[in-house]
Amino acid sequence: MIVNEDWKPNFYKYEKVRRTGRYNMIMEANQAIKACGITSREYRDIILNYNHYKRYVEAEYESVDKFMRKYKKCDF
Repeated sequence: MIVNEDWKPNFYKYEKVRRTGRYNMIMEANQAIKACGITSREYRDIILNYNHYKRYVEAEYESVDKFMRKYKKCDF
């Protein structure tokens, strides 16, 4: 179930911060939310549906890396 129709830009922002390894995305959620530049509700949606979104991205773009490269050009 997709709660947020604009999940792709939010997933990109979340994944970009997650990949830096700077924050524990669960224990340091407040800092990670600020770094992502999304609302706490959008962040919660990504956390709760991460595996679903990741599977979709892998099916649509072959890998999360390819998705990240594509969306990097869109700099939200």
